[in-house]
Amino acid sequence: MHLSIGSGSAYANDRLETAAAMADSGRVQYMGFDCLAERTMALAQIRRLRDPSTGQDERISALVPILRRFLESGGRVVGNFGAANPDAAAAEFAANLRALGLGGTRIGIIRGDDVRAAVTEADVALPELDTTTRAVADRIVSANAYIGADPVVDCLQQDAQIVLGGRIADPSLFVGPICHELGWALDDWDRVGTATLAGHLLECGVHSTGGNFEDPPYRVVPDPHNLSFPLAEIDDDELIVTKLDGTGGAVDLRTTRTQLYYEIHDPTRYLTPDVTADFSDVRIEQAGPDRVRLSGARGSARPDTLKVLVGVDLGYKAVAEISYGGPGCVDRARRAEEIVRRRLESIRAQIDELRIELHGVNTLFGDRIAGGEPAEVRLRLAARALDPDVAKAAAYEVEYLYFGPAGGGGVVTSVVPAIVVTPALLPRSDVPLSVEVTTA
Repeated sequence: MHLSIGSGSAYANDRLETAAAMADSGRVQYMGFDCLAERTMALAQIRRLRDPSTGQDERISALVPILRRFLESGGRVVGNFGAANPDAAAAEFAANLRALGLGGTRIGIIRGDDVRAAVTEADVALPELDTTTRAVADRIVSANAYIGADPVVDCLQQDAQIVLGGRIADPSLFVGPICHELGWALDDWDRVGTATLAGHLLECGVHSTGGNFEDPPYRVVPDPHNLSFPLAEIDDDELIVTKLDGTGGAVDLRTTRTQLYYEIHDPTRYLTPDVTADFSDVRIEQAGPDRVRLSGARGSARPDTLKVLVGVDLGYKAVAEISYGGPGCVDRARRAEEIVRRRLESIRAQIDELRIELHGVNTLFGDRIAGGEPAEVRLRLAARALDPDVAKAAAYEVEYLYFGPAGGGGVVTSVVPAIVVTPALLPRSDVPLSVEVTTA
């Protein structure tokens, strides 16, 4: 048995033309679409709070025409398109498929990652917020568990051509098709570790073809404006990662190593819903131009707990910016910061978080790295408050800097809901999942 599987997306606003190139390449049988990140899920939850009929991936209507020929040729698609609302995603897929004459396409829907009631009942710890779920129960707007490949395999075994869910974990989007197509058992830990390695190299899109590798002038790849998504060719004996012909970037030992350890806190114990993966002895060999062969991934039993993203309503976030340029710009920006802080003293007790920084001076490193006087600087305020009027008042003080210090310009302000997502752990047994396969 042999499987070819390609990346179709690495985040919610990834380039559709890159997905189209993969779909039209004739190189892959499956495409995996990672559409979520912590921030993306928070934004999806905000949209669903405003309109309960929404909350799914916003690209579905544009994506379906791109996938038409791929689906007609028997290609299969797996994605966490559901975000905060898998049923809405399935309905939108079905409507767009029917409009293209693809009625009858089988759609697998995975439900159960929404665990809001379970995390509240269990009173799980929220370490980033130094509290527990019951203590902030009235502010919890969502809780979504990172789910694994099991329900993906269930849908594929029922001949689903499109499989979608909510917070399907990034590598699991690829582990499911790999294990299904190659007949690998989901408790064959070393093989699931290998499938997870493949998924990890595909899930971030152009990271694996050179995008995240570039660090000019020391590390560069050809034609970085024309990067391909990566694809993997897998059988029982070999894992090859490559890219589409005629595209920029590179798939070599350096780019693959860069992605291999991206977001891996412990390479001996990479925890996913499917496996505890061990990448510490992975071997990477150049197998041809833009082709690498990987081996040596191992695995052990998957964790007993699942990571959960808990969405907490923390009120409103104000962001406001203004620029200063030319000689003395830093002094004028620091004076502006002083004015804003003094003006906010009367409402400071109602502001839960306040940060004012000078982009180009102290945003990333504070005062730890000394630098020369820049030619321009941008003052940025970020404030969070439960009361929207307090948040608006904080933003207004930056807008009023138009009246001094001298030379300020380019003011931008916004006040939006502050739904933060923070991690928690929940026993796997508290996350019952279900699948349904319908036809468009």
